[in-house]
Amino acid sequence: MTREARVNEAFAGLTGTLVGPGYDTVEFLHRLTEVCTALSGTAGAGLVVADRHGALRDVAYSSDLVRRLESLQIAIGEGPCPDCRRTGEQVVEHDLDLARARWPGFAPKAVELGFRSVRAVPLRLDGRVMGTLDVFDVRTGAGPDHEGPDVVQPLADLAVIALLQRRYGRERTAAEEISGALADHTAIERAKGVLAEAGGLDMDTAFEVLRSHARRSGGGVADAAHGLVEGRLDPAGLLTG
Repeated sequence: MTREARVNEAFAGLTGTLVGPGYDTVEFLHRLTEVCTALSGTAGAGLVVADRHGALRDVAYSSDLVRRLESLQIAIGEGPCPDCRRTGEQVVEHDLDLARARWPGFAPKAVELGFRSVRAVPLRLDGRVMGTLDVFDVRTGAGPDHEGPDVVQPLADLAVIALLQRRYGRERTAAEEISGALADHTAIERAKGVLAEAGGLDMDTAFEVLRSHARRSGGGVADAAHGLVEGRLDPAGLLTG
């Protein structure tokens, strides 16, 4: 399959989910970061959004390594994500090993985790930047998404649409939709921790266990996470399948 065909197929799948009868926003955003990683030929992607108070929060990522870098940027207020949010323009660094003066806290940690280049693109709504989509790679040089048409910014735009979809029979504001997604994300993180501790798993594997249960049950990942942290689901049942 050509790259163009893979891109078309991936976007068709994502947009098909958006116009379907219902979807789990946080699960969709996680899937979007995985699609972004695959289509851009990079090593990982993460989504960060601003909550109703303007504080940045990580909401989805393709791996736990990316989560750690997104959390670090938020904690220290430094890196491509805060820069992109502040300027409203994409931020690209082709060699993170040479960016230690630019980002003294972020760049060394990114290199330590194996990443060598990064690109952050804005999530825009009505002239405001409501977050960023960050793409990380283990290569230096041309940087992420250097072959063929750009897919990162269109995927960032699709993330905005996902956050603003009509749900629960009424039109929700951007702040309400983001707050709901962040609440679901918090439940998912707690559920991953419960599964990781109960099964001796790493966080990426724990998330896949949660996803697998959601698929088997026909519900969303957020529903499964809330059930687990609220005690309605038994961790052992999820771990044994």
